Amino acid sequence: MAYRRARVILTAIGITVLVALILALGGIMNGMRIQSRQFVESTKANIWISAEGSGGAFIGFSLLIQEYMEPLRIAPELKPESAAPLIFAQARPVIHGKSSKAIVVGYQRGKFGGPKHVLEGRMFTGSKYDTYSPMSTAPLEVVIDERMPLEIGEQITIGGENLKVVGKAKSLMFVLDTPLIFMDVRIAQKVLLGDYPRVNMVIAKSADGLSPEEAAKQLEERTRVDVRTLKQTLDDITEVYVDEPMKAVTFLRVMLWLASGILVTMITYVTTLEKTQEIGVLKAIGASNGYVMALILKQVALTSAIGVTCGVILSYVFAAAAPIFVKIDSIESLIVAGISFLVCCGSGYFAARKAITVDPMVAFRGEI
Repeated sequence: MAYRRARVILTAIGITVLVALILALGGIMNGMRIQSRQFVESTKANIWISAEGSGGAFIGFSLLIQEYMEPLRIAPELKPESAAPLIFAQARPVIHGKSSKAIVVGYQRGKFGGPKHVLEGRMFTGSKYDTYSPMSTAPLEVVIDERMPLEIGEQITIGGENLKVVGKAKSLMFVLDTPLIFMDVRIAQKVLLGDYPRVNMVIAKSADGLSPEEAAKQLEERTRVDVRTLKQTLDDITEVYVDEPMKAVTFLRVMLWLASGILVTMITYVTTLEKTQEIGVLKAIGASNGYVMALILKQVALTSAIGVTCGVILSYVFAAAAPIFVKIDSIESLIVAGISFLVCCGSGYFAARKAITVDPMVAFRGEI
Protein backbone atom coordinates (compact mmCIF):
# COMPACT_ATOMS: atom_id res chain seq x y z
CA MET A 1 0.00 0.00 0.00
CA ALA A 2 2.84 2.38 0.80
CA TYR A 3 4.58 1.55 -2.49
CA ARG A 4 1.42 2.19 -4.53
CA ARG A 5 0.09 5.01 -2.42
CA ALA A 6 -1.55 6.95 -5.27
CA ARG A 7 -3.66 3.98 -6.33
CA VAL A 8 -4.78 3.30 -2.77
CA ILE A 9 -5.77 6.94 -2.33
CA LEU A 10 -7.71 6.97 -5.60
CA THR A 11 -9.52 3.78 -4.59
CA ALA A 12 -10.47 5.30 -1.22
CA ILE A 13 -11.67 8.49 -2.94
CA GLY A 14 -13.82 6.43 -5.31
CA ILE A 15 -15.45 4.58 -2.41
CA THR A 16 -15.88 7.87 -0.53
CA VAL A 17 -17.77 9.50 -3.39
CA LEU A 18 -19.98 6.46 -4.01
CA VAL A 19 -20.93 6.05 -0.34
CA ALA A 20 -21.60 9.78 -0.03
CA LEU A 21 -23.88 9.65 -3.09
CA ILE A 22 -25.78 6.65 -1.74
CA LEU A 23 -26.39 8.39 1.60
CA ALA A 24 -27.17 11.73 -0.05
CA LEU A 25 -29.84 10.17 -2.26
CA GLY A 26 -31.31 8.46 0.78
CA GLY A 27 -31.16 11.77 2.67
CA ILE A 28 -33.11 13.52 -0.08
CA MET A 29 -35.82 10.86 0.14
CA ASN A 30 -35.88 11.13 3.94
CA GLY A 31 -36.18 14.91 3.68
CA MET A 32 -39.08 14.61 1.25
CA ARG A 33 -40.87 12.16 3.56
CA ILE A 34 -40.46 14.46 6.55
CA GLN A 35 -41.64 17.54 4.65
CA SER A 36 -44.61 15.71 3.13
CA ARG A 37 -45.91 14.94 6.63
CA GLN A 38 -45.22 18.21 8.44
CA PHE A 39 -48.29 20.21 7.45
CA VAL A 40 -50.77 17.34 7.70
CA GLU A 41 -49.59 16.38 11.18
CA SER A 42 -49.51 20.02 12.32
CA THR A 43 -53.27 20.43 11.72
CA LYS A 44 -54.07 17.89 14.49
CA ALA A 45 -57.05 16.66 12.41
CA ASN A 46 -57.56 12.91 12.05
CA ILE A 47 -60.38 12.91 9.46
CA TRP A 48 -59.74 14.18 5.90
CA ILE A 49 -62.75 14.53 3.60
CA SER A 50 -62.56 15.09 -0.16
CA ALA A 51 -64.91 14.94 -3.13
CA GLU A 52 -66.40 11.58 -4.05
CA GLY A 53 -64.20 9.67 -6.47
CA SER A 54 -61.15 11.88 -5.91
CA GLY A 55 -59.26 9.06 -4.20
CA GLY A 56 -58.04 11.27 -1.39
CA ALA A 57 -57.49 14.85 -0.37
CA PHE A 58 -53.99 15.14 -1.88
CA ILE A 59 -53.87 12.63 -4.71
CA GLY A 60 -56.82 13.53 -6.95
CA PHE A 61 -58.87 16.48 -8.14
CA SER A 62 -61.27 17.47 -5.38
CA LEU A 63 -63.75 20.35 -5.17
CA LEU A 64 -66.41 20.05 -2.51
CA ILE A 65 -69.70 21.87 -3.16
CA GLN A 66 -71.55 23.65 -0.38
CA GLU A 67 -74.40 21.13 -0.28
CA TYR A 68 -71.94 18.46 0.82
CA MET A 69 -70.01 20.66 3.23
CA GLU A 70 -72.83 21.97 5.37
CA PRO A 71 -74.07 18.57 6.68
CA LEU A 72 -70.59 17.80 7.93
CA ARG A 73 -70.98 20.47 10.61
CA ILE A 74 -73.54 18.32 12.44
CA ALA A 75 -72.33 14.86 11.40
CA PRO A 76 -72.54 12.53 14.45
CA GLU A 77 -69.30 10.82 13.41
CA LEU A 78 -67.38 14.07 13.88
CA LYS A 79 -66.60 16.08 16.97
CA PRO A 80 -69.09 18.98 17.19
CA GLU A 81 -67.95 22.13 15.36
CA SER A 82 -64.65 20.50 14.38
CA ALA A 83 -65.30 20.30 10.62
CA ALA A 84 -63.18 22.95 8.92
CA PRO A 85 -62.98 23.86 5.22
CA LEU A 86 -59.50 23.82 3.71
CA ILE A 87 -57.90 24.82 0.44
CA PHE A 88 -54.47 23.32 -0.25
CA ALA A 89 -53.20 24.09 -3.74
CA GLN A 90 -49.99 24.80 -5.61
CA ALA A 91 -49.52 28.37 -6.76
CA ARG A 92 -46.98 30.56 -8.57
CA PRO A 93 -46.75 33.71 -6.45
CA VAL A 94 -44.84 36.70 -7.76
CA ILE A 95 -42.26 37.90 -5.23
CA HIS A 96 -40.22 41.00 -5.97
CA GLY A 97 -41.20 40.71 -9.62
CA LYS A 98 -40.14 37.06 -9.95
CA SER A 99 -42.37 34.00 -10.18
CA SER A 100 -41.72 31.38 -7.51
CA LYS A 101 -43.29 28.20 -6.15
CA ALA A 102 -45.51 27.91 -3.08
CA ILE A 103 -48.50 26.12 -1.59
CA VAL A 104 -51.54 28.24 -0.74
CA VAL A 105 -53.35 27.11 2.40
CA GLY A 106 -56.75 28.69 2.90
CA TYR A 107 -58.53 27.98 6.19
CA GLN A 108 -60.77 29.56 8.81
CA ARG A 109 -58.96 31.15 11.72
CA GLY A 110 -59.52 29.32 14.96
CA LYS A 111 -60.16 26.00 13.22
CA PHE A 112 -58.00 23.19 11.87
CA GLY A 113 -55.81 23.93 8.89
CA GLY A 114 -53.18 26.48 9.82
CA PRO A 115 -51.11 28.11 12.55
CA LYS A 116 -52.79 29.47 15.66
CA HIS A 117 -50.07 32.07 16.20
CA VAL A 118 -47.14 33.63 14.36
CA LEU A 119 -43.44 34.06 15.10
CA GLU A 120 -43.42 37.63 13.83
CA GLY A 121 -46.14 40.18 13.03
CA ARG A 122 -49.77 39.12 13.45
CA MET A 123 -52.31 36.67 12.08
CA PHE A 124 -54.37 37.60 9.02
CA THR A 125 -57.86 39.03 9.54
CA GLY A 126 -60.46 36.31 9.05
CA SER A 127 -63.85 36.42 7.34
CA LYS A 128 -66.52 38.31 9.20
CA TYR A 129 -69.08 35.53 8.87
CA ASP A 130 -68.68 31.79 9.28
CA THR A 131 -69.87 31.00 5.77
CA TYR A 132 -68.52 29.84 2.44
CA SER A 133 -70.47 32.34 0.35
CA PRO A 134 -68.83 35.16 -1.64
CA MET A 135 -70.73 37.60 0.58
CA SER A 136 -68.30 36.92 3.40
CA THR A 137 -65.10 38.82 2.65
CA ALA A 138 -61.78 39.48 4.36
CA PRO A 139 -58.78 41.79 3.82
CA LEU A 140 -56.16 40.63 1.33
CA GLU A 141 -53.67 39.52 3.98
CA VAL A 142 -51.35 36.52 4.24
CA VAL A 143 -49.06 34.84 6.74
CA ILE A 144 -45.95 33.44 5.07
CA ASP A 145 -43.36 30.83 5.91
CA GLU A 146 -40.54 32.32 7.98
CA ARG A 147 -37.99 31.26 5.35
CA MET A 148 -39.59 33.17 2.49
CA PRO A 149 -37.66 36.26 1.27
CA LEU A 150 -40.31 38.77 2.33
CA GLU A 151 -40.70 41.19 5.21
CA ILE A 152 -43.77 42.28 7.14
CA GLY A 153 -45.67 44.90 5.15
CA GLU A 154 -44.42 43.79 1.73
CA GLN A 155 -46.76 42.49 -0.94
CA ILE A 156 -47.02 39.18 -2.76
CA THR A 157 -49.06 38.66 -5.93
CA ILE A 158 -51.17 35.52 -6.36
CA GLY A 159 -53.78 35.07 -9.07
CA GLY A 160 -53.43 38.70 -10.10
CA GLU A 161 -54.23 39.94 -6.59
CA ASN A 162 -51.78 41.82 -4.37
CA LEU A 163 -51.78 40.47 -0.83
CA LYS A 164 -50.11 42.12 2.14
CA VAL A 165 -47.74 40.11 4.33
CA VAL A 166 -48.83 40.60 7.95
CA GLY A 167 -47.03 37.76 9.71
CA LYS A 168 -44.50 34.96 9.55
CA ALA A 169 -45.26 31.42 10.74
CA LYS A 170 -43.01 28.57 11.79
CA SER A 171 -41.55 26.84 8.75
CA LEU A 172 -43.62 23.88 7.52
CA MET A 173 -42.09 23.38 4.10
CA PHE A 174 -43.83 20.92 1.79
CA VAL A 175 -41.94 18.51 -0.50
CA LEU A 176 -38.68 19.87 -1.97
CA ASP A 177 -38.70 23.00 0.19
CA THR A 178 -42.00 24.36 -1.13
CA PRO A 179 -43.10 27.11 1.31
CA LEU A 180 -46.66 27.42 2.64
CA ILE A 181 -48.63 30.66 2.42
CA PHE A 182 -51.55 30.89 4.86
CA MET A 183 -54.63 33.00 4.25
CA ASP A 184 -58.33 33.11 4.99
CA VAL A 185 -60.30 30.50 3.07
CA ARG A 186 -62.36 33.22 1.37
CA ILE A 187 -59.20 34.94 0.10
CA ALA A 188 -57.90 31.60 -1.19
CA GLN A 189 -61.18 31.11 -3.05
CA LYS A 190 -60.81 34.59 -4.51
CA VAL A 191 -57.24 34.27 -5.79
CA LEU A 192 -57.37 30.62 -6.85
CA LEU A 193 -60.98 29.76 -7.73
CA GLY A 194 -62.33 32.98 -9.12
CA ASP A 195 -64.44 33.58 -5.99
CA TYR A 196 -66.37 30.30 -6.29
CA PRO A 197 -67.50 28.88 -2.92
CA ARG A 198 -65.59 25.61 -3.16
CA VAL A 199 -62.83 23.99 -1.13
CA ASN A 200 -60.45 21.09 -1.74
CA MET A 201 -61.31 19.30 1.44
CA VAL A 202 -62.83 19.41 4.90
CA ILE A 203 -60.81 18.25 7.88
CA ALA A 204 -62.12 17.35 11.32
CA LYS A 205 -61.74 15.28 14.48
CA SER A 206 -63.59 12.02 14.99
CA ALA A 207 -66.34 12.06 17.61
CA ASP A 208 -65.52 11.02 21.16
CA GLY A 209 -65.83 7.28 21.53
CA LEU A 210 -65.22 6.64 17.84
CA SER A 211 -61.88 5.69 16.37
CA PRO A 212 -60.85 7.58 13.21
CA GLU A 213 -61.26 4.34 11.21
CA GLU A 214 -64.83 3.81 12.47
CA ALA A 215 -65.78 7.44 11.93
CA ALA A 216 -64.36 7.43 8.39
CA LYS A 217 -66.18 4.22 7.46
CA GLN A 218 -69.56 5.33 8.84
CA LEU A 219 -69.33 8.79 7.31
CA GLU A 220 -68.38 7.46 3.89
CA GLU A 221 -71.26 4.96 3.92
CA ARG A 222 -73.98 7.55 4.49
CA THR A 223 -72.60 10.53 2.55
CA ARG A 224 -71.32 11.18 -0.97
CA VAL A 225 -67.73 12.01 -0.08
CA ASP A 226 -64.37 10.25 0.23
CA VAL A 227 -63.18 10.00 3.82
CA ARG A 228 -59.65 9.13 4.88
CA THR A 229 -58.00 8.85 8.28
CA LEU A 230 -54.81 10.69 9.17
CA LYS A 231 -52.75 7.53 8.62
CA GLN A 232 -54.33 6.89 5.21
CA THR A 233 -53.74 10.50 4.20
CA LEU A 234 -50.08 10.37 5.21
CA ASP A 235 -49.63 7.08 3.35
CA ASP A 236 -51.24 8.61 0.25
CA ILE A 237 -48.96 11.65 0.34
CA THR A 238 -45.82 9.57 0.86
CA GLU A 239 -46.71 7.26 -2.01
CA VAL A 240 -47.65 10.01 -4.48
CA TYR A 241 -45.08 12.68 -3.62
CA VAL A 242 -42.10 10.54 -2.53
CA ASP A 243 -42.17 6.83 -3.32
CA GLU A 244 -43.46 7.00 -6.89
CA PRO A 245 -41.24 9.89 -8.09
CA MET A 246 -38.19 8.45 -6.34
CA LYS A 247 -38.34 4.89 -7.72
CA ALA A 248 -35.56 5.75 -10.14
CA VAL A 249 -33.46 7.12 -7.28
CA THR A 250 -33.89 3.87 -5.33
CA PHE A 251 -32.74 1.93 -8.38
CA LEU A 252 -29.79 4.31 -8.74
CA ARG A 253 -28.74 3.63 -5.14
CA VAL A 254 -28.59 -0.10 -5.88
CA MET A 255 -26.53 0.59 -8.99
CA LEU A 256 -24.13 2.71 -6.96
CA TRP A 257 -23.56 -0.20 -4.58
CA LEU A 258 -22.80 -2.42 -7.56
CA ALA A 259 -20.50 0.25 -8.97
CA SER A 260 -18.58 0.48 -5.71
CA GLY A 261 -18.11 -3.29 -5.67
CA ILE A 262 -16.99 -3.35 -9.31
CA LEU A 263 -14.64 -0.41 -8.73
CA VAL A 264 -12.86 -2.09 -5.84
CA THR A 265 -12.75 -5.41 -7.69
CA MET A 266 -11.13 -3.89 -10.78
CA ILE A 267 -8.58 -1.80 -8.92
CA THR A 268 -7.68 -4.59 -6.51
CA TYR A 269 -7.46 -7.11 -9.35
CA VAL A 270 -5.12 -4.91 -11.40
CA THR A 271 -3.01 -4.12 -8.34
CA THR A 272 -2.78 -7.82 -7.54
CA LEU A 273 -1.56 -8.68 -11.03
CA GLU A 274 1.18 -6.07 -10.65
CA LYS A 275 2.38 -7.87 -7.50
CA THR A 276 2.45 -11.42 -8.82
CA GLN A 277 6.25 -11.65 -8.69
CA GLU A 278 6.29 -10.46 -5.08
CA ILE A 279 3.57 -12.98 -4.28
CA GLY A 280 5.57 -15.70 -6.03
CA VAL A 281 8.59 -14.88 -3.87
CA LEU A 282 6.47 -15.05 -0.72
CA LYS A 283 5.11 -18.45 -1.69
CA ALA A 284 8.61 -19.68 -2.62
CA ILE A 285 9.91 -18.88 0.85
CA GLY A 286 7.03 -20.72 2.48
CA ALA A 287 4.12 -18.30 2.71
CA SER A 288 0.82 -20.18 2.74
CA ASN A 289 -2.19 -19.37 0.58
CA GLY A 290 -4.01 -18.21 3.68
CA TYR A 291 -1.20 -15.79 4.55
CA VAL A 292 -1.16 -14.30 1.03
CA MET A 293 -4.95 -13.95 0.96
CA ALA A 294 -4.90 -12.29 4.39
CA LEU A 295 -2.37 -9.73 3.15
CA ILE A 296 -4.56 -8.71 0.22
CA LEU A 297 -7.81 -8.73 2.23
CA LYS A 298 -6.20 -6.51 4.85
CA GLN A 299 -5.35 -4.00 2.14
CA VAL A 300 -8.89 -4.10 0.75
CA ALA A 301 -10.44 -3.86 4.23
CA LEU A 302 -8.27 -0.90 5.25
CA THR A 303 -8.88 0.95 1.99
CA SER A 304 -12.62 0.27 2.19
CA ALA A 305 -12.82 1.35 5.84
CA ILE A 306 -11.12 4.65 5.06
CA GLY A 307 -13.34 5.25 2.02
CA VAL A 308 -16.58 4.35 3.82
CA THR A 309 -15.76 6.52 6.84
CA CYS A 310 -14.90 9.52 4.68
CA GLY A 311 -18.04 8.88 2.61
CA VAL A 312 -20.28 9.06 5.66
CA ILE A 313 -18.62 12.30 6.78
CA LEU A 314 -18.91 13.77 3.28
CA SER A 315 -22.64 12.93 3.15
CA TYR A 316 -23.30 15.04 6.26
CA VAL A 317 -21.30 17.89 4.74
CA PHE A 318 -23.41 17.62 1.61
CA ALA A 319 -26.63 17.61 3.65
CA ALA A 320 -25.60 20.82 5.39
CA ALA A 321 -24.67 22.56 2.13
CA ALA A 322 -27.52 21.24 -0.08
CA PRO A 323 -30.01 23.81 -1.47
CA ILE A 324 -32.93 21.57 -0.38
CA PHE A 325 -33.72 19.81 2.89
CA VAL A 326 -31.64 16.63 3.19
CA LYS A 327 -31.94 14.42 6.26
CA ILE A 328 -29.19 11.83 6.74
CA ASP A 329 -30.45 9.16 9.12
CA SER A 330 -27.79 7.90 11.55
CA ILE A 331 -29.09 4.32 11.57
CA GLU A 332 -29.27 4.29 7.78
CA SER A 333 -25.71 5.63 7.70
CA LEU A 334 -24.51 2.66 9.75
CA ILE A 335 -26.42 0.22 7.54
CA VAL A 336 -25.13 1.75 4.31
CA ALA A 337 -21.59 1.89 5.70
CA GLY A 338 -21.76 -1.74 6.77
CA ILE A 339 -23.19 -2.99 3.47
CA SER A 340 -20.75 -0.91 1.44
CA PHE A 341 -17.83 -2.26 3.48
CA LEU A 342 -18.99 -5.86 2.98
CA VAL A 343 -19.53 -5.31 -0.75
CA CYS A 344 -16.04 -3.87 -1.14
CA CYS A 345 -14.41 -6.63 0.91
CA GLY A 346 -16.41 -9.29 -0.91
CA SER A 347 -15.23 -7.88 -4.22
CA GLY A 348 -11.64 -7.84 -3.01
CA TYR A 349 -11.92 -11.50 -2.10
CA PHE A 350 -12.17 -12.51 -5.75
CA ALA A 351 -8.95 -10.67 -6.52
CA ALA A 352 -7.29 -12.42 -3.57
CA ARG A 353 -8.32 -15.81 -4.94
CA LYS A 354 -6.49 -14.97 -8.16
CA ALA A 355 -3.38 -14.07 -6.18
CA ILE A 356 -3.06 -17.40 -4.38
CA THR A 357 -3.05 -19.31 -7.67
CA VAL A 358 0.32 -17.78 -8.69
CA ASP A 359 2.96 -20.40 -9.40
CA PRO A 360 6.29 -19.30 -7.83
CA MET A 361 8.34 -20.66 -10.74
CA VAL A 362 6.22 -18.83 -13.31
CA ALA A 363 6.57 -15.63 -11.32
CA PHE A 364 10.36 -16.00 -11.16
CA ARG A 365 10.57 -16.45 -14.93
CA GLY A 366 8.71 -13.17 -15.33
CA GLU A 367 5.96 -14.73 -17.47
CA ILE A 368 3.18 -12.95 -15.55
